[in-house]
Amino acid sequence: MRHTTRVAIRCGSIALAGMLALAGCSAAATATPPTPSPSAMIEHSAMPSESAMMEHSPSPSASAMMEHSPSPSVAAPVSKGTFHGVDGSATGTAALFHNADGSFTVTFEDFSIASATGTDVVLVTNKDVTKDGDVDKTTLVDLGPLTGTSGMQDFKVPSAADAMTFHAVVLWDTGMAHAIAAAPLQ
Repeated sequence: MRHTTRVAIRCGSIALAGMLALAGCSAAATATPPTPSPSAMIEHSAMPSESAMMEHSPSPSASAMMEHSPSPSVAAPVSKGTFHGVDGSATGTAALFHNADGSFTVTFEDFSIASATGTDVVLVTNKDVTKDGDVDKTTLVDLGPLTGTSGMQDFKVPSAADAMTFHAVVLWDTGMAHAIAAAPLQ
């Protein structure tokens, strides 16, 4: 019982000091708070009520929380597809997301490819790509190079591109100008 009483008294003193500091009483907060008797601790809790704590603790606004978010807010994918081989192989899925700010992002999940060297991610208007001849090099939109050989990756679609007119994501070998793999978006 003696140990429990000391813990209760310490917790009460800390809570009381915290309440004084929250109330803006800087002089009182720096003074040593009175030590309540054990019976007083049992009868009267020194802990502030939940509503009192909420009044004095600032909560971040929704916009402040979004500023610290690691990625833009996104809705459900507009379309999604699974990679299949063309002149090479890759596994995983590609999804086109319409972000809350109006922009579009292509996201790879469970992605894996043997090498990312010289490989860019491109969007094409074709429903699918099964051979190099299916890609019209004059209409594709290049989203940039792969950032790794596995895992989740995000690629921003340029605002000038009408993302809804593209129907397949292609892994494009920039040196040899051919399709390694493709994911038809449905």
